[in-house]
Amino acid sequence: MRPRASLRVPLLLATCSVFVAALAAPCDAQVEAGLDASASLVKYEGYLASGAASLTPSVTWRSPRTALAARGTFLIFESGNTSIQGLISGGTFSRPVGALRLEAAAEAGASTYADFARFAHALARVRVHALGRTLGAWVGPLAGGISRGSGVGGAWGVAGGLWVRAPGRALELTGTRVAAGDTVYSDLQGRVRWQAGAVELEGITGARVASRGGGRGLYGDASISVRLMTGVALVLAGGSYASDPVRGSISGRFLTLGARLAPRPRARSAPAIQVGPFLPPDPGAATGRLDRVRVAIEQLDGLAILTVRAVGAQRVEVMGDFTDWRPIALAPAGDGGFRHALALSSGIYRFNLRLDGGPWGVPLGAGLSADEFGGQAGLLVVP
Repeated sequence: MRPRASLRVPLLLATCSVFVAALAAPCDAQVEAGLDASASLVKYEGYLASGAASLTPSVTWRSPRTALAARGTFLIFESGNTSIQGLISGGTFSRPVGALRLEAAAEAGASTYADFARFAHALARVRVHALGRTLGAWVGPLAGGISRGSGVGGAWGVAGGLWVRAPGRALELTGTRVAAGDTVYSDLQGRVRWQAGAVELEGITGARVASRGGGRGLYGDASISVRLMTGVALVLAGGSYASDPVRGSISGRFLTLGARLAPRPRARSAPAIQVGPFLPPDPGAATGRLDRVRVAIEQLDGLAILTVRAVGAQRVEVMGDFTDWRPIALAPAGDGGFRHALALSSGIYRFNLRLDGGPWGVPLGAGLSADEFGGQAGLLVVP
C-alpha cells in the first residue's frame, strides 16, 4: 500500500499544476490539433527489427503564457503486437523580471506494450530562464514518481540549457542528470533546426555518460519535413535514441516515413485587435526602439492588414510563422506608419519585429509565446 501511495503524490501534483495553469491562463487562447501517420522500421536493443505503423493525434491549448497539451500514440507491429502511449502536460511562464522568467510545468503519462509491459510516470519541474533577443539560458530541477509494472519509485534530476537563434535557425545545448529508481544517468545533447520556405531540417546528437543501469554511448537522429500545402507535411526521419528509464522506453534505432496534418489553429475567444501599446512619439528616441511601437490588425476586402506605427523609423521588418520565419519589409504608409497585407484566416500567429536593421524583438505590451528553445515571440491575433 505504501509504494502506491507514494506515486499518488506526484500524480496529484501534476494534475493540480495543470489545473492551476489553466486557471491562470488569459482568455486570448487558441487550440492547435494535429495528426501524424507513419510507417516505420524499428530495431529495439535486444530484439529483431520489425516493421510498424503508427497514428499520433495531439491537441494543444495555448495562450500567451500558458500551454496545455495531450498526445497519444497507437503503434502496431508486423507481429500483431500493439503499443499504446499517452501523455498530458502543462506549463506556465511568469511575467518577466528584467531578463528573467520563471517556468512551472508538469506532465503525466502511461504506456503499455502487448498487454504485459506497463509504465507510468508523473513529473513536475521548475526552470529559471534568462532570455535575450538571440541568446538565452535556463536551469532547474525536476521531481516525480515512476511505476514499472508492480514496482513504484521516485525520480528526480536537474537540467540546464543554452540556446541561440537567428531567422530560420536555432541551436540548443542541454545537460541533464536524472535518477529514476535505482537507475542514474547523465545526457549531454545538442539540437539544431534550420528552416527555409517549406522545408525544415532538425538534428539531434547526444551522449549518455556517468550512467548506472541506463546504458552508455552516443545517439542521434535527423528529420526533414516538407510542407506540401497548408496544414499538410511529409516527414522523413531516422537515427537512434537512448533509453528513457523515466518514461519506460528502451534504446533503439528507427527509420520513419509519414505525413503530418496540422490545420491552422483557431482562436477560442474574441480576439484583441490591438497588439502593442501606443506611446507618444519622441523625436529624440533612439532608432530601433521597440518600446515605442504600435502594432495593430485592420480588415480590408477580406485581407488582414498588419499596421505598424513606428515614428522616426526608416525601415520596418516582420517575420513569423505566417512568413515561414523569413524577414519581409513593410511598405511605408506615411505619418510614421508601415503596412503589409496578409492573407490570414482567424487565429493567433507568432511574430518578431525589428526597426532599421536593429535586433529582433517583441513590441512592449504584446502577448508573449515561448518556443521550444526557450526563446520568445509576440502574438498577433487575427479576428
